[in-house]
Amino acid sequence: MLINDNSLEFWRTLMEKGTAYLGQTDYVKAEDYFKRAVRIAHHLDVPLVKAFSLRLLATVQVKQGKTEIAEKGFREALQICEKVNNYKGMSEALAGLASVAVEKNNFENALHFYRRAIEVYPPESPPLRLAMLYSDLGQAYSALERWQEAQDTYRKAMNLCHKFNYPKGEGELSILIGEVHYRLEDKDQAILCIQHSCKVFAGSKEEVSLINSLQYYAFMMFELQRLEEALTALQRAVVLQMRNNLWEDVSESVYFMAKVLQGLGDLDEAQYYLELSIKCCPDHELSLALRLQSIGRLMVRKEEYGQAKKYFLESAAIFELLGDDLRLGECYEYLAFLLDALGEEEESEYYRKESKRMIAGYHAHSLNAVQRLAEYYERRKQYLDALQCYWQSIEIARDIGYETMDLERAVQRVSRKVRQKKH
Repeated sequence: MLINDNSLEFWRTLMEKGTAYLGQTDYVKAEDYFKRAVRIAHHLDVPLVKAFSLRLLATVQVKQGKTEIAEKGFREALQICEKVNNYKGMSEALAGLASVAVEKNNFENALHFYRRAIEVYPPESPPLRLAMLYSDLGQAYSALERWQEAQDTYRKAMNLCHKFNYPKGEGELSILIGEVHYRLEDKDQAILCIQHSCKVFAGSKEEVSLINSLQYYAFMMFELQRLEEALTALQRAVVLQMRNNLWEDVSESVYFMAKVLQGLGDLDEAQYYLELSIKCCPDHELSLALRLQSIGRLMVRKEEYGQAKKYFLESAAIFELLGDDLRLGECYEYLAFLLDALGEEEESEYYRKESKRMIAGYHAHSLNAVQRLAEYYERRKQYLDALQCYWQSIEIARDIGYETMDLERAVQRVSRKVRQKKH
């Protein structure tokens, strides 16, 4: 018995350390501790200890993309819990299998497992965990564009969060419900949901979540051409990002703010924020090139052609490195125009010919190239860059009459990862 007592204490220590690393998103170290804990659990005659160890090990394996071995672990944990009628453990194992299905983009299977996880969830267990299961189920419905079922499920989750005083969850679910309304073209209701989330987060001092809500609100206002309201929301978001030292997010927000300001005709302010966006931009090639291209276009509008030429040459060099023929061709088009304006006719003609060559070759291979670039950014967890490339891929595919369903699924997948990263 003494050996078991010692082993149990050692198991507990390993699980605590593994859980700490899981909380820090250091999945490699967490996996190491959980593997050691599973080995000890095999020697202990306590089924739930083994099931709990297997579930946490499988959880970190999913986070690392090790779906096959994770699925095996969750299934073993489920079998153990079924034998001893531990419904909470069964629910968690089923939710784990659902997360594996999500990782494999098999959302029908994910629906099946999330529904079962909710069905067996014990009434006496924490209601906020049940809210999380409803939220995950809603996101699986959203991935399948089953919007009404997604909305109903999100509302169940939000009501639980409200009832049991979890404002962060209530605010996040209000955003998700707003997204569904937006997809269903119910813009007024979508705005009300986002406004509600802003109010909840402001009241609960959840600044990072409030930033996210303000950005959603600004995007909706921009789409509706309510530019003053979009600008106000973005300004508030940027102040909070700066206060929280979120400089990469500052770069994204002020880049968007510059677009809003150009829509309002305030070109000097737009230039200031584009320059700030470039200054705060991390060393991501595509992000930097897009900003340089944007400020080049702005300089054209301001008729500052020398400055415009400088920015377009800088962005063209990056697009050439990335093999983005479409944007490279666009840069060359602008350069041809600028050089004409500057009286440099011979150089202008060179860029005009190069632009035609790039754009002519674009349709032949750019869809595949841009899609590969999107996948590259997704692997590097540069989700905003990946999202932009996937949207570009959809535009190209539509232009040439290709099917876009897989690309639209990719947009949904990456959008979900953006949200998870922000939360």
